[in-house]
Amino acid sequence: MSIWLPDVTGRSGPLYRAIVEALADDVAAGRLPVGTRLPPHRDLAWRLHCTVGTIARAYAEAARRGLVDGQVGRGTYVVEPAAAPRHLHDYVAARAVEADGVVDMAINRPSGDLSSPAVADALRRLADRNDLGALLGYQLDGVLPRHRAALARWAALEGVTVRPEQIICTVGGQQAILVTLAALSRPGDVILAEELTYPGLKVAAGLLDRVVEGVAMDGQGLCPDALDQALRTTRARVVYCLPTNQNPTMVVMPLARRQEIIAVARRHGAVLVEDGIYAFLAESPPPSLWSLAPDCCVYLSSLSKAVAPALRVGFVAAPEALVNRINGNVSASTMMVPPLLGEVAAQMIENGAAEAAMRRQAAEARERMALARILLGEAACPAGPAFNLWLPLPPPWRADAFAAEAYRRGVVLAPAGSFATTRQVPEAVRVSISAPPSHAALRSGLKVVAELLAAGPDGGGLMV
Repeated sequence: MSIWLPDVTGRSGPLYRAIVEALADDVAAGRLPVGTRLPPHRDLAWRLHCTVGTIARAYAEAARRGLVDGQVGRGTYVVEPAAAPRHLHDYVAARAVEADGVVDMAINRPSGDLSSPAVADALRRLADRNDLGALLGYQLDGVLPRHRAALARWAALEGVTVRPEQIICTVGGQQAILVTLAALSRPGDVILAEELTYPGLKVAAGLLDRVVEGVAMDGQGLCPDALDQALRTTRARVVYCLPTNQNPTMVVMPLARRQEIIAVARRHGAVLVEDGIYAFLAESPPPSLWSLAPDCCVYLSSLSKAVAPALRVGFVAAPEALVNRINGNVSASTMMVPPLLGEVAAQMIENGAAEAAMRRQAAEARERMALARILLGEAACPAGPAFNLWLPLPPPWRADAFAAEAYRRGVVLAPAGSFATTRQVPEAVRVSISAPPSHAALRSGLKVVAELLAAGPDGGGLMV
């Protein structure tokens, strides 16, 4: 085991940053080669006469910079410098998706302009009102009671029964994750998640100085035994997961597995943070984790995927003991959800326009999945409607090479590294079939994917 001790003398700023800078210097100088295992948190804290939280914060920042990676039960290791951007948004931006003729199948977004007429109608109704003054000031509780009640109605459409007073309104799903993690954990804490997960979780955790560690999955989602081991090893008390249409794999966790995961969480006193953003797509899904165990679960979602990302209206459903704490984090970060956006969302929920938009998105997802089955085959597609395909690649393809060759042919895909929370990154890509603006563009992009799968790396003319 390495006995590395960072030289922090003469370095200004917080100690955790000095540790990271010393680590970066030692890696660059070759004193810490790739694969070197760093000292355990407690050992290094003892040597540096600081808290374990300071070391956890330093390792988290080092991981964010791409210097190290951590794995439950194996520790923290120096890794190869990232050859590609570590976050999905960076990956797409680096490839100039705006270029003419490029088919974006990387960013996960609702299909086309299916919600535009309904949003336009809601905006016209809003403009015609004589009482806009009530929506132009500060909201004492951060949100109008009517907006909270509307979001409780929306939650019911996702199979979640919740009282309005248990709803915390947020500026989209990303803020819902941020304020929930801030309420349930402290700097340096470990947040457990599926070994492949939504990239925004890693971004939020990094901002809060939390450490995301991955837990093994199988064809039914999170593995209970792996979760049990991770909770014992890390002493984490927060588990983030997407049990219905998991991102990026699109797995729907069956009821029996949900019950097992709940039992593990209860045994360790952990809170399950259930992201239900894709629940509306599933046909007859099992009950939500919240429905099965509201005592140890927090549920979050938004209208971004079912209606429109620009609405930026989301929510957290939480046990009453947590409501004030989470709501306080909303107030601290954005003061309130913009009342004008909340009013548009509430109108659309109350008059049924939001539900109709949701149904259109689900129907469109079914149509696009049918096209994907024709071009890529049944094995490449999930059983039900979904926004994405998760494609494990046949050898000798590597995910980055596959994505690079697809881009050379005018298609942007998301390689597995964008979603990975462990060092074991599969050779796979996520293909967003909801993103192309038309069926013609979708067909064009899927044809490129099919051709690459059939031809292999040599057929693409790449040196691999």
